[in-house]
Amino acid sequence: MSTLERYAFPIIGDLSISELDGHHARDVVAPIWLEKPETARRVRQRIGSVVDWAIGKGYRTLPLPLAAMDKSLPRIQSKPVHHAALPYAEVPQFLSYLQDGDSIGRVALSVLILTATRSGEVRGATWDEIDFEKALWTIPAERMKAGREHVIPLSPPALALLRKAATYQVFSPISTIILFISIDSA
Repeated sequence: MSTLERYAFPIIGDLSISELDGHHARDVVAPIWLEKPETARRVRQRIGSVVDWAIGKGYRTLPLPLAAMDKSLPRIQSKPVHHAALPYAEVPQFLSYLQDGDSIGRVALSVLILTATRSGEVRGATWDEIDFEKALWTIPAERMKAGREHVIPLSPPALALLRKAATYQVFSPISTIILFISIDSA
């Protein structure tokens, strides 16, 4: 609602929904189209949602020509932003650096590196996913981006880090407690 209040209402706020046309929506997003493209896209989408609702309620008969409106706006020249990568040869030294400190964040990042998983998978890990005897971490399908269960073999250093994570727990290590819960957030 705040983006509509900030960008749409000053321009089209007094206009009846039945009078709203594509050029009105264009006038809303054009000033921010190149400067704040993601915000402009969201404002455009929200205006479209309001119009769809108005059609459903009988306040309008036709949708806005948003595709035509898009063609009248300048093309956004986007350049991908890549994060710097640590050279492979420096990973052992970085892992040593992480293990020199004593925090749950360092343990979690070390587990992430040793298991080649996503940060959300590590942050959301629960004790019932870890099988210390078989040295396996089974991430359920509902927590995986691909929607399939994923089984990760755990190296001895990864197992040692997971055992260290258990020492940071505020509560007893029952199966539903997240491994990397911060003591500060408890």
